Amino acid sequence: MIGAALLLFAAASSAEQIRGLIDQDRWKEAVDAATTLAREAPGPDAAGVLGEALYRAGRIDEAGEALAPVASGENAPARVLAQLGLIRAAQGKDEEAAALLGRAAATAPDDPWVLWRAAGGAATRAKATELLNAYIAHGTAENPDRLEGARGTLRLYAALGERKIWVPVTRPERLEIPLKPIPDGSGYFIEANAGGKKIRLLLDTGSTGLFVVERAVKKGGLVPLSEETVFAGGGSGRASSSRGLLAKLDFGGLVYADALVTTTKDEFDKTGRVHGVVGLSAFSGYRVTLDLPKGRMILEPSGDLPQGTPYWNVEGQLLVRARGGESADGLFLFDTGATQSMIDTKLAATIPGAAVDKPAEIRTYGGNVQGATMVRGASLAFQTLHRSGVFNAADLTMRSRLGGVEVSGYLGLDLLSGCTIVLDTGSHRVVVTPPPGRR
Repeated sequence: MIGAALLLFAAASSAEQIRGLIDQDRWKEAVDAATTLAREAPGPDAAGVLGEALYRAGRIDEAGEALAPVASGENAPARVLAQLGLIRAAQGKDEEAAALLGRAAATAPDDPWVLWRAAGGAATRAKATELLNAYIAHGTAENPDRLEGARGTLRLYAALGERKIWVPVTRPERLEIPLKPIPDGSGYFIEANAGGKKIRLLLDTGSTGLFVVERAVKKGGLVPLSEETVFAGGGSGRASSSRGLLAKLDFGGLVYADALVTTTKDEFDKTGRVHGVVGLSAFSGYRVTLDLPKGRMILEPSGDLPQGTPYWNVEGQLLVRARGGESADGLFLFDTGATQSMIDTKLAATIPGAAVDKPAEIRTYGGNVQGATMVRGASLAFQTLHRSGVFNAADLTMRSRLGGVEVSGYLGLDLLSGCTIVLDTGSHRVVVTPPPGRR
């Protein structure tokens, strides 16, 4: 009996040490240590920390397999429930995610790690507000960026109350929307009508929502709500923005009332060709076909997409598994808003023959990416697509840390241009068909 108790104590101690490695972004070491612990001292603590390490490493489905048996028990640890809730949310299983996150918060109402994650799956803003306030109260040692994000969310929720957003007014079963190329090849845009004012929006599958320059919607029914810090890819990684509601937003027949928008005074495009960016969240519930050769976006009812591969939605990021080099794979942001693909500097360092070259200028929302370089001798592959040669590279540690999973880069238009892309928002699957004669 004493021996069993000592074994449990040792497993718990080892689990905390592994979590320390995760907090230090040493996720490879954490996965190795957690795998060993799960083999040598199997139990809830070992399975829980293995799931956390696998999730941080970007191995989302494997993490779910490790955690599901433990979460099914009556006395499942709160961290197991919360982590599995995040996994189910990433997989698009929202109802299961909400139930797991609710159980987690009820089990550990004072644990900031659990509270932060449970707030994102709360059924109402009132409950999310309660959880975020508890997180701030108990999370003084937490990541300051995450704490600032929580405060910004609280300001937004206070302004909104329980007012519904993105309320469908007209939602056709099928809709075809013109998808027009920007003349310099930097992306594709669609047109929307905001309160009688036409705005051009870059269709950006890497975007977490709707972002528009303030001047374009100021007279288009914009109702200001709150100020917040947006964690972006450029500049310092943080950008000051405002949130507001557009009374009416019309995507050529798909019409919403009270569409939540993030506005900024900075221009998205100095020439004024586009006024902002919109992500796939505006078209949730549809199968979205981006027919780039024919210049159209088709919205149809979602369903299974057996020929596709999975994508995961983590903190609004649409992530797919791709390969850098011959053997190094990872999660990449599927990003039609990026002209060039990007590789994380850590992944680039593992690709045989790849070498860091001169500095690169990469502009994103928030400004230029600090410390960006070019890397030669690298390659990227996704489904049947492949490109080798010179790529942009940057340190994506902050993005990975805030999202909780390792992001290894972006898949941009240098890989996707000319393709037909089908993204099913129901089944969370994607398939990319290149033009004839091209891989």
